[in-house]
Amino acid sequence: MAEKKRIFLMRHAKPELPGDGRIYYGQTDYPLCAAGAAAAKEVGSYLSGRIKFDYLYTSGMTRAVQTAALVAPYLEPAAERSLREINLGEWEGKGYDEVREEFKEIYEARGVKFAETAPPGGESFFELQGRTVPAFKKIISSHESGNILIVAHGAAIWSIAAYYFGFDLNDMFFFPQDYCGIHVAEEACGRLRLCRYNWSPSLQL
Repeated sequence: MAEKKRIFLMRHAKPELPGDGRIYYGQTDYPLCAAGAAAAKEVGSYLSGRIKFDYLYTSGMTRAVQTAALVAPYLEPAAERSLREINLGEWEGKGYDEVREEFKEIYEARGVKFAETAPPGGESFFELQGRTVPAFKKIISSHESGNILIVAHGAAIWSIAAYYFGFDLNDMFFFPQDYCGIHVAEEACGRLRLCRYNWSPSLQL
């Protein structure tokens, strides 16, 4: 086991989305597409022999569980449901253009106050952060050392990164989080230090 504690926050691989993929899918439970599975397997192959994970957590959603199985097949993942993706309510499964037309008022309001505006029946980013951060704290406080891999979702991971590293929740789209992208953090002086942001096998770890 690694002597120090390192946390690897990984976004799931690309899911199999209907149509052209331009939809809001939040908590809709799509599996990985073939290209996504191949990408996750590539990450696992690259990390094999370089980093061995000691603990594995997922959101419990299919695309996260499948990604985790391809990256760290030697570990049994623990599911932490509070790390599930943001709930987009009535927008789930609808296309971008459809939402823009059908929910014009709330769509425009969300464009102005992104972090605090929720789709009908869904969550705001502040509400999302209210469940992801406590779950993340519980995970990292459960282990004194070791490499901890957490496979979750773009918005869920962003809400955690914003809390710990001082990002504005409204700025999510200015900080890309690719499919299979990994943020690496270490504990330092009672805080978390961000060592890598959105790492992939094409970059040196």
